[in-house]
Amino acid sequence: MRNRTHRGYTLVETLMMVLVMAVGMAVTIPVFIVAMKDARAKQCRANMQAIANAEEQYKIKAVPHVYTTTLANLVGDFPVVPVCPNGGTYSATISNGASVSQSGQTIPSGGLLISCSVAADGKFAPTIDSQ
Repeated sequence: MRNRTHRGYTLVETLMMVLVMAVGMAVTIPVFIVAMKDARAKQCRANMQAIANAEEQYKIKAVPHVYTTTLANLVGDFPVVPVCPNGGTYSATISNGASVSQSGQTIPSGGLLISCSVAADGKFAPTIDSQ
């Protein structure tokens, strides 16, 4: 009678290992997706804040001392205008007194509102939403 030394895994051991990995992936993938979505939203918010800061610098530098609604005018304050990580586009508007910020407060006339075309990313009013 020969003694056999077993090298390798049996089918049952391999299936158990696959099962454990599948359960682990089922738990971690949704958490990862939520974390990525949250990170993109935070990056978009940071981009809107950066645009608002560049708008403030533009307002100080420009002769009429008003905001611009053309983001291309801010290129001197940016190496390049920020791009939304969710694929949206940013726009700057000057409030006429009827605009509403992300927090629901009315933006006074002449105030700045930076918004993203992706609805979930919202908008940013520098004097209201940064508090």
